[in-house]
Amino acid sequence: MKTKNNRNNRRKIEKFLKNFPTDATCWSQATDEVLDLSRKSREYLEEYDDIVVEPVDFRGINTPAEWNTQGRESILRNYDMMKPRTKELFFERFENWFNA
Repeated sequence: MKTKNNRNNRRKIEKFLKNFPTDATCWSQATDEVLDLSRKSREYLEEYDDIVVEPVDFRGINTPAEWNTQGRESILRNYDMMKPRTKELFFERFENWFNA
């Protein structure tokens, strides 16, 4: 059951991330939600699963498209590496975003 929930939750995360297009042309399309989710997904991996991944260097990003592309990729990659319980905790933390 948890595996099915995690698959459904991943779909909800993907749907939410569509709000931040990989072809964004202005910064209003690339906001802090992407940075926050990327950072938190990395922190959850490290804290709960003892997996350390390199953070996205958002300070070095020059375009909104790059911001969204790298951020989205890191969020989903990190989510996919999480153990099932960590996935649940991460989803619950941002559930109000993902279910909006």
